[in-house]
Amino acid sequence: MINFRHITLVVFLFIIETNAQSVYNFETENLTYQDLTGSISLNNGEYWDDPEFIIPFGFDFQISSFLFDTIYVIEFGPGGILSSSNNDTGILPIFAPITQDIESREDVKGNSTSPISYKVEGVAGSQILKIEWKNFGFYGDTTENDFMNMQVWLYEGTNVIEYRYGESDINNPNESFEGGTGPVVILFTSFNIDTGVFVDNGYMLHGNPEDPSVLVYEAGSEPGELAALEGIIPNGTVYRFTPEELSIEDYQEIEFNIFPNPVSSYLFFQTNITEYKVSVYNNLGQEMYVQNNQENSINVSNLSSGLYIVKFETEKGFVNKKFIKKE
Repeated sequence: MINFRHITLVVFLFIIETNAQSVYNFETENLTYQDLTGSISLNNGEYWDDPEFIIPFGFDFQISSFLFDTIYVIEFGPGGILSSSNNDTGILPIFAPITQDIESREDVKGNSTSPISYKVEGVAGSQILKIEWKNFGFYGDTTENDFMNMQVWLYEGTNVIEYRYGESDINNPNESFEGGTGPVVILFTSFNIDTGVFVDNGYMLHGNPEDPSVLVYEAGSEPGELAALEGIIPNGTVYRFTPEELSIEDYQEIEFNIFPNPVSSYLFFQTNITEYKVSVYNNLGQEMYVQNNQENSINVSNLSSGLYIVKFETEKGFVNKKFIKKE
């Protein structure tokens, strides 16, 4: 299992060779950071360290083959790591604006001064889940003075992920960043916690925090020790991960439909493409079935009832469709 408490130094760069993987474009922007107002508290004024929180945000969000409408601040992580499940085993998407061990700060009476909260804004179809860690400190900081502010935004429809950073004051980076030079920032789209191997691409930032480079882990690789940014992330910085989708022209060229839906036995599909691969994933992102030939149906009768994703891969990219397996 990868240990998120001891992540430092260098990582190898792997090159993506296929569009069938989850490809994200990365960009950096500087925008005025604004604290959340009217948000729902998760810690309710209580001190937190290695917290576990559940956020039911109510719209579908997709990372790789995972489709979820509830997100977890995971219990086995050090405070700033999110996933679609709180399981500490199996295959999960793991994303974090910082992986170092963070904790609540407190006043002289022992009350938390580091609220964690969230809110959902916008209209149905284009909502944004916003999660905020405010005025948090670091477990290893013996001065107890270092702090940061950050938010994660998830966009309905586009599946864009943003890490947003506010005011910070880091005077003891060696302890706060666990021997590293700055925060460790990651997006692991599908990671096998048990084997320590990427099932789908992973992304990590390194270099100048004002304009970082992206290290890409290819599916099938192992992370080893992870890279850190070289310094403090400036106030107002936004790191944006945008999933790369088929172009409008590619969508027009590809016909891919599935039926019936819901389905109990055979799921049929129609397509105008001659070379493709079809895979079926459960809601934990585990591959349940793969077919490399050109048959126009798959037998799903052995699957348990529930929500699944069928991934249709071509040389131009991939298309995902949801279906429901019924008894």
